[in-house]
Amino acid sequence: MDPLNDTVLEVGNQLFNVNRSLLASQSRFFDVLFYGGFKESTHRKIHLEGVNEWCFQALLDFMNNGTIKMNIINVTALLETADFLDLQKAKMRCAGFLANELRVSNCLGMMTYSQQYNCSELYSSALNVALTHFSELYNNAEEFIQLDKESLFKLLQNSDLYVPAEDTVFDAVMKWVMEDPVREKDFEDLIAQVRLCFLSLTFLDILVKRSQRGGLQDTYSRLLKNLNAKPPKTWTTIDETMSTSRKFDTLYVLGGKHEKDQQDLFMFLPKTSTWRACTPLQRKNLTQYAVTTVGNLLIVTGGYFRGDFVWYSIDWVLIYDSSQNSWTDGPPMKMSRNCHCAVAVGFHLYALGGSTDEGVTADVEMLDLAVLKWESRHPLLRPVERAAASSSGTKVYVICGRDENGDVYSGIQQLNTETNEWDVISYSPLPRYDLCAAILNEILYTIGGQTLRFDLATKEWLVLSEECLNRKFFMGCCTVNGRIFLLGQRRASVTHDIPSFVLFDPYMDMCRVEDANIPCPLPIRGCVTIRRYDV
Repeated sequence: MDPLNDTVLEVGNQLFNVNRSLLASQSRFFDVLFYGGFKESTHRKIHLEGVNEWCFQALLDFMNNGTIKMNIINVTALLETADFLDLQKAKMRCAGFLANELRVSNCLGMMTYSQQYNCSELYSSALNVALTHFSELYNNAEEFIQLDKESLFKLLQNSDLYVPAEDTVFDAVMKWVMEDPVREKDFEDLIAQVRLCFLSLTFLDILVKRSQRGGLQDTYSRLLKNLNAKPPKTWTTIDETMSTSRKFDTLYVLGGKHEKDQQDLFMFLPKTSTWRACTPLQRKNLTQYAVTTVGNLLIVTGGYFRGDFVWYSIDWVLIYDSSQNSWTDGPPMKMSRNCHCAVAVGFHLYALGGSTDEGVTADVEMLDLAVLKWESRHPLLRPVERAAASSSGTKVYVICGRDENGDVYSGIQQLNTETNEWDVISYSPLPRYDLCAAILNEILYTIGGQTLRFDLATKEWLVLSEECLNRKFFMGCCTVNGRIFLLGQRRASVTHDIPSFVLFDPYMDMCRVEDANIPCPLPIRGCVTIRRYDV
């Protein structure tokens, strides 16, 4: 063996015998150190400055066997050492651990830390938690008032900032500025990010009356008077951004017994926690179809239909336009199917697997909404029906299911829609069919009997202990404004199913029943979200 492949690294007071090729293959730092032509490349013993020996031992073990012992105490030291040594796989594993610890209470600090060490996925997750939980941040005075101006400005400027009302944004600016007189110089920049058109009339009336008070004025009233005298330019020349509200998710639930003349569609408005009836689906004897959304369209594909005498699979496509509150027929699928999955990626809808009248199929087809035409795509690696499915970015995930032999399949099948290639990226430790699945910040949650968390980046599974979810099964779930909602608890007998509405928020360590009697009749056929804004 080439003697240069056997090297001793001196780290602190400890010596490590290492393989040059192994380290160089996993780190640009070691590649340059060993093969970059520097004097160290000819030395058999090399001293490493600025590295803790315990951290190096842990990272060396990871390079050799793929495992690393992490806890909340040592994870930052490991991540920072991995960053220094350019060990990207280990750094990603550490960032994945921190992502599991991400909460509303630490998301602002996590944003700062992840930026410092260039952990882009962790930063994105922390930013999304801050955006979707701004009201909770605002109510946590200690965390909120410690925000720097640039971070607060970035949150307020973002159209994805979720708040029950724009009034909250105005109050948040006032609260932050009034914490320190030095911050008054930032008042104009920050208040300019408030979308004036969407402040409530009641709130505006209170502001006007307070600004008109005479005599001695507190800081709040003085700022209001200055604002009245010199409003920001964004308020006097309102552009497209300021004339639209911030974006928010609305939940649509479709359900009802198949023997009825129609299946009911309801919309849940999370800002007001109210339900609204929509135009129902006028179809009788239709079941086992898939529901997804593309843009402002809710789309029903396939299903099992009973004609005059027999049941059979269908290729129907039924489209609900949420802006018109009306249903139309879409182009039929190439293949009739039921018990399949349907997800959207951009303006493309994917119908995946399921059953035909001949048996379980691996067939996949895609509907391009721009031209309303179906195209065949590469089939699933394993044919499954009654699987769960979700999408993130350009990836589609089909989770578990029941295969052509009637057995439970444990694989997580991933489709890269850009290359049209499938891969099995992992296997569930607790596989089932009829699971509920949702993705939040690149974390896949599967719920059914047991709640599991799967990190799409590190490919690690974690079993969650959620008392309100354990040993329970639901008819549908989806993400809504950074939270997961589950609907319709299944029981051993359909006559004992519970029309429940459960909120699961992993970033608040919260799981609770929001409503024990949702208006949509059981069984739930589909629950999806449509992202919208007001004008």
